[in-house]
Amino acid sequence: MSEFKVLFNLGIKRRIKDSFLIGYGVIFPLMLIVILGYMATNYYSGEEGITSYYYYSMVTIPFCTFLSSITLIYIAREESLYKCGERFIIAPISKTAIVFSKIIPSTISISVYNFVLLIICSLVFKVDFRGRFLEIYVLIISLGYMSSALGTFIGLCSKDFMTIKNIVSTPILIMAVLGGSFFPIGSLGKIFESISYISPLTWVNRGIFMMINDNTMNIYIISVAITSILGIIFTIASIKSFKKEAFI
Repeated sequence: MSEFKVLFNLGIKRRIKDSFLIGYGVIFPLMLIVILGYMATNYYSGEEGITSYYYYSMVTIPFCTFLSSITLIYIAREESLYKCGERFIIAPISKTAIVFSKIIPSTISISVYNFVLLIICSLVFKVDFRGRFLEIYVLIISLGYMSSALGTFIGLCSKDFMTIKNIVSTPILIMAVLGGSFFPIGSLGKIFESISYISPLTWVNRGIFMMINDNTMNIYIISVAITSILGIIFTIASIKSFKKEAFI
Protein backbone atom coordinates (compact mmCIF):
# COMPACT_ATOMS: atom_id res chain seq x y z
CA MET A 1 0.00 0.00 0.00
CA SER A 2 2.88 2.37 0.80
CA GLU A 3 4.33 2.00 -2.70
CA PHE A 4 0.96 2.95 -4.18
CA LYS A 5 0.85 6.12 -2.06
CA VAL A 6 4.28 7.16 -3.31
CA LEU A 7 3.33 6.50 -6.95
CA PHE A 8 -0.05 8.17 -6.47
CA ASN A 9 1.47 11.35 -5.04
CA LEU A 10 4.02 11.45 -7.84
CA GLY A 11 1.29 10.87 -10.41
CA ILE A 12 -0.91 13.66 -9.06
CA LYS A 13 1.99 16.14 -9.11
CA ARG A 14 2.75 15.26 -12.72
CA ARG A 15 -0.82 15.05 -14.04
CA ILE A 16 -2.18 18.24 -12.47
CA LYS A 17 0.37 20.27 -14.45
CA ASP A 18 0.51 18.05 -17.52
CA SER A 19 0.41 20.40 -20.52
CA PHE A 20 -1.22 17.82 -22.80
CA LEU A 21 -4.03 17.07 -20.33
CA ILE A 22 -4.57 20.78 -19.76
CA GLY A 23 -4.72 21.25 -23.52
CA TYR A 24 -7.28 18.48 -23.99
CA GLY A 25 -9.12 19.40 -20.80
CA VAL A 26 -9.44 23.18 -21.06
CA ILE A 27 -7.79 24.96 -23.97
CA PHE A 28 -8.83 22.77 -26.92
CA PRO A 29 -12.50 22.37 -25.86
CA LEU A 30 -12.80 26.13 -25.27
CA MET A 31 -11.48 26.78 -28.77
CA LEU A 32 -13.97 24.29 -30.25
CA ILE A 33 -16.90 25.77 -28.33
CA VAL A 34 -16.05 29.29 -29.44
CA ILE A 35 -15.51 28.36 -33.10
CA LEU A 36 -18.39 25.90 -33.55
CA GLY A 37 -20.72 27.97 -31.37
CA TYR A 38 -20.07 31.05 -33.46
CA MET A 39 -20.49 29.19 -36.77
CA ALA A 40 -23.81 27.68 -35.68
CA THR A 41 -25.26 30.80 -34.04
CA ASN A 42 -28.12 31.14 -36.55
CA TYR A 43 -29.17 27.49 -36.24
CA TYR A 44 -30.42 27.79 -32.67
CA SER A 45 -33.28 30.01 -31.57
CA GLY A 46 -31.95 30.70 -28.10
CA GLU A 47 -35.35 29.95 -26.55
CA GLU A 48 -35.18 28.49 -23.06
CA GLY A 49 -31.41 28.97 -23.12
CA ILE A 50 -30.83 26.56 -26.01
CA THR A 51 -28.10 28.32 -27.98
CA SER A 52 -25.28 27.07 -30.16
CA TYR A 53 -22.88 27.63 -27.27
CA TYR A 54 -25.15 25.60 -25.01
CA TYR A 55 -25.20 22.70 -27.49
CA TYR A 56 -21.47 22.67 -28.17
CA SER A 57 -20.58 23.06 -24.51
CA MET A 58 -22.54 19.92 -23.74
CA VAL A 59 -21.07 17.80 -26.56
CA THR A 60 -17.52 19.18 -26.70
CA ILE A 61 -16.62 18.46 -23.08
CA PRO A 62 -17.38 14.71 -23.34
CA PHE A 63 -15.60 14.53 -26.71
CA CYS A 64 -12.41 16.14 -25.39
CA THR A 65 -12.57 14.01 -22.25
CA PHE A 66 -12.69 10.90 -24.42
CA LEU A 67 -9.93 12.29 -26.64
CA SER A 68 -7.66 12.66 -23.61
CA SER A 69 -7.24 8.87 -23.64
CA ILE A 70 -4.63 9.43 -26.38
CA THR A 71 -2.48 11.35 -23.91
CA LEU A 72 -2.95 8.58 -21.36
CA ILE A 73 -1.35 6.12 -23.79
CA TYR A 74 1.82 8.16 -23.55
CA ILE A 75 1.51 8.67 -19.79
CA ALA A 76 1.16 4.95 -19.19
CA ARG A 77 4.66 4.38 -20.50
CA GLU A 78 6.39 7.62 -19.53
CA GLU A 79 8.89 5.74 -17.35
CA SER A 80 10.24 3.84 -20.33
CA LEU A 81 10.45 7.07 -22.32
CA TYR A 82 12.35 8.73 -19.46
CA LYS A 83 14.71 5.71 -19.30
CA CYS A 84 13.87 4.89 -15.69
CA GLY A 85 11.71 1.82 -16.25
CA GLU A 86 14.39 -0.48 -14.80
CA ARG A 87 13.55 0.86 -11.35
CA PHE A 88 10.03 -0.47 -11.63
CA ILE A 89 11.31 -3.90 -12.61
CA ILE A 90 13.62 -4.32 -9.62
CA ALA A 91 11.41 -2.49 -7.09
CA PRO A 92 8.90 -4.50 -5.03
CA ILE A 93 5.89 -2.82 -6.63
CA SER A 94 2.83 -4.80 -7.64
CA LYS A 95 1.25 -4.56 -11.05
CA THR A 96 -1.99 -3.43 -9.43
CA ALA A 97 -0.25 -0.50 -7.71
CA ILE A 98 1.38 0.59 -10.98
CA VAL A 99 -1.89 0.44 -12.94
CA PHE A 100 -3.90 2.26 -10.27
CA SER A 101 -1.17 4.91 -9.95
CA LYS A 102 -1.68 5.65 -13.64
CA ILE A 103 -5.48 5.62 -13.79
CA ILE A 104 -6.53 7.30 -10.54
CA PRO A 105 -4.35 10.46 -10.70
CA SER A 106 -5.26 10.90 -14.37
CA THR A 107 -8.97 10.57 -13.60
CA ILE A 108 -8.71 13.11 -10.77
CA SER A 109 -6.76 15.58 -12.92
CA ILE A 110 -9.17 15.28 -15.86
CA SER A 111 -12.07 15.80 -13.44
CA VAL A 112 -10.47 18.98 -12.09
CA TYR A 113 -9.96 20.36 -15.60
CA ASN A 114 -13.54 19.50 -16.55
CA PHE A 115 -14.87 21.22 -13.43
CA VAL A 116 -13.01 24.38 -14.43
CA LEU A 117 -14.35 24.04 -17.97
CA LEU A 118 -17.96 23.64 -16.81
CA ILE A 119 -17.65 26.75 -14.64
CA ILE A 120 -16.22 28.72 -17.57
CA CYS A 121 -19.07 27.56 -19.82
CA SER A 122 -21.59 28.68 -17.21
CA LEU A 123 -20.02 32.11 -16.70
CA VAL A 124 -18.78 32.96 -20.19
CA PHE A 125 -21.22 31.18 -22.50
CA LYS A 126 -24.18 31.49 -20.11
CA VAL A 127 -24.87 27.75 -20.22
CA ASP A 128 -27.81 26.91 -17.98
CA PHE A 129 -27.41 23.47 -16.39
CA ARG A 130 -30.91 23.78 -14.91
CA GLY A 131 -29.90 22.41 -11.53
CA ARG A 132 -28.18 19.37 -13.05
CA PHE A 133 -24.57 20.48 -12.67
CA LEU A 134 -23.71 17.70 -10.20
CA GLU A 135 -25.30 14.98 -12.35
CA ILE A 136 -23.46 16.20 -15.45
CA TYR A 137 -20.20 16.35 -13.53
CA VAL A 138 -20.63 12.80 -12.23
CA LEU A 139 -21.16 11.53 -15.78
CA ILE A 140 -18.08 13.43 -17.00
CA ILE A 141 -16.03 11.92 -14.16
CA SER A 142 -17.22 8.46 -15.17
CA LEU A 143 -16.25 9.14 -18.79
CA GLY A 144 -12.88 10.48 -17.63
CA TYR A 145 -12.29 7.26 -15.69
CA MET A 146 -13.15 5.19 -18.76
CA SER A 147 -10.80 7.27 -20.91
CA SER A 148 -7.98 6.97 -18.38
CA ALA A 149 -8.43 3.21 -18.12
CA LEU A 150 -8.60 2.82 -21.91
CA GLY A 151 -5.46 4.89 -22.49
CA THR A 152 -3.61 3.07 -19.73
CA PHE A 153 -4.61 -0.31 -21.13
CA ILE A 154 -3.37 0.55 -24.62
CA GLY A 155 -0.17 2.14 -23.32
CA LEU A 156 0.80 -0.63 -20.92
CA CYS A 157 -0.28 -3.63 -22.93
CA SER A 158 0.80 -2.82 -26.47
CA LYS A 159 4.34 -3.32 -27.76
CA ASP A 160 4.39 -0.58 -30.37
CA PHE A 161 2.34 1.90 -28.35
CA MET A 162 3.64 5.00 -30.14
CA THR A 163 2.25 3.77 -33.46
CA ILE A 164 -1.07 2.77 -31.88
CA LYS A 165 -1.21 6.19 -30.18
CA ASN A 166 -1.33 7.82 -33.60
CA ILE A 167 -4.05 5.46 -34.85
CA VAL A 168 -6.43 5.69 -31.87
CA SER A 169 -7.53 9.23 -32.73
CA THR A 170 -9.34 7.99 -35.86
CA PRO A 171 -11.94 5.75 -34.13
CA ILE A 172 -12.41 8.39 -31.43
CA LEU A 173 -13.20 11.02 -34.06
CA ILE A 174 -15.62 8.61 -35.75
CA MET A 175 -17.35 8.00 -32.42
CA ALA A 176 -17.45 11.77 -31.86
CA VAL A 177 -19.22 12.29 -35.20
CA LEU A 178 -21.67 9.48 -34.42
CA GLY A 179 -22.22 10.96 -30.96
CA GLY A 180 -23.20 14.36 -32.37
CA SER A 181 -20.11 16.22 -31.18
CA PHE A 182 -19.97 18.28 -34.37
CA PHE A 183 -23.59 18.30 -35.55
CA PRO A 184 -26.83 16.49 -34.56
CA ILE A 185 -26.53 13.01 -36.09
CA GLY A 186 -30.32 12.72 -36.40
CA SER A 187 -30.14 15.01 -39.42
CA LEU A 188 -28.47 12.19 -41.41
CA GLY A 189 -31.42 9.80 -41.15
CA LYS A 190 -32.45 6.68 -39.24
CA ILE A 191 -29.61 4.47 -40.48
CA PHE A 192 -26.87 6.72 -39.13
CA GLU A 193 -28.86 7.27 -35.96
CA SER A 194 -28.99 3.50 -35.38
CA ILE A 195 -25.27 3.12 -36.07
CA SER A 196 -24.52 5.95 -33.65
CA TYR A 197 -25.46 3.76 -30.66
CA ILE A 198 -22.11 1.96 -30.90
CA SER A 199 -20.43 5.16 -29.69
CA PRO A 200 -20.21 5.79 -25.92
CA LEU A 201 -20.45 9.50 -26.70
CA THR A 202 -23.94 8.95 -28.15
CA TRP A 203 -25.16 7.65 -24.81
CA VAL A 204 -23.34 10.35 -22.85
CA ASN A 205 -24.60 13.25 -24.99
CA ARG A 206 -28.17 11.97 -25.16
CA GLY A 207 -28.15 11.23 -21.47
CA ILE A 208 -27.19 14.85 -20.73
CA PHE A 209 -29.70 16.42 -23.14
CA MET A 210 -32.61 14.19 -22.13
CA MET A 211 -31.90 14.79 -18.46
CA ILE A 212 -31.73 18.58 -18.85
CA ASN A 213 -34.39 19.16 -21.50
CA ASP A 214 -36.87 16.33 -20.82
CA ASN A 215 -36.11 15.60 -17.16
CA THR A 216 -35.64 11.94 -18.14
CA MET A 217 -32.95 10.02 -16.26
CA ASN A 218 -33.06 6.61 -18.00
CA ILE A 219 -30.40 7.30 -20.66
CA TYR A 220 -28.31 9.20 -18.13
CA ILE A 221 -28.20 6.20 -15.79
CA ILE A 222 -27.36 3.90 -18.70
CA SER A 223 -24.55 6.28 -19.72
CA VAL A 224 -23.01 6.28 -16.25
CA ALA A 225 -23.28 2.48 -16.15
CA ILE A 226 -21.72 1.99 -19.61
CA THR A 227 -18.76 4.29 -18.99
CA SER A 228 -18.15 2.92 -15.48
CA ILE A 229 -18.33 -0.73 -16.59
CA LEU A 230 -16.02 -0.09 -19.55
CA GLY A 231 -13.61 1.68 -17.20
CA ILE A 232 -13.61 -1.31 -14.83
CA ILE A 233 -13.11 -3.74 -17.73
CA PHE A 234 -10.11 -1.80 -19.07
CA THR A 235 -8.67 -1.50 -15.55
CA ILE A 236 -8.87 -5.26 -14.95
CA ALA A 237 -7.51 -5.95 -18.44
CA SER A 238 -4.58 -3.61 -17.75
CA ILE A 239 -3.71 -5.42 -14.52
CA LYS A 240 -4.05 -8.87 -16.09
CA SER A 241 -2.11 -8.10 -19.27
CA PHE A 242 0.58 -5.76 -17.99
CA LYS A 243 4.14 -6.99 -17.59
CA LYS A 244 6.68 -4.85 -15.80
CA GLU A 245 9.26 -5.73 -18.46
CA ALA A 246 7.26 -3.52 -20.84
CA PHE A 247 8.91 -0.47 -19.26
CA ILE A 248 12.25 -1.39 -20.85
